[in-house]
Amino acid sequence: MNWESYIIVFLTASTKFLLSPFLSVNGLGLSIFETFITVSLGGLFGVTLFYFLGNSLIVFSQKRRLAKLNKLKAAGKPLPKIMTRTNKIIVKTKHLFGVWGLAFLTATILSIPIGSVICVKFYRHKKSTLFIIYLLVLINSLILSLIANSFPSYGN
Repeated sequence: MNWESYIIVFLTASTKFLLSPFLSVNGLGLSIFETFITVSLGGLFGVTLFYFLGNSLIVFSQKRRLAKLNKLKAAGKPLPKIMTRTNKIIVKTKHLFGVWGLAFLTATILSIPIGSVICVKFYRHKKSTLFIIYLLVLINSLILSLIANSFPSYGN
């Protein structure tokens, strides 16, 4: 057993999910089954870690922002602009794709940390959010492992 390969793929899948099956199959020479299992476990670990870490970060950030706004209000200073250009893009993405679309983007185009935090931001009160992300990570892991296996192997 090549534990170093498994650890590398696991850690890569927990952060940048899209690249890890190609690294596993083509770079490290793991089988399609080993790739699917390792990438799936890494993706699920990354989603879990960043989902709950993101939730704590958002709660902390909201408390800090509220204290800052109260301090500005007490001093009689103008309040900062709430709707920035970045916020508008994120809200449009939320309305366009919904929780299923954001979960799909988390496992493909976005990285696991960014996608998990965005899902927590908008859908943390929905109990099914985490399980939807898990499901799409598993589906994408299978699809990406099959795609990566179809490319010629240059590793080994």
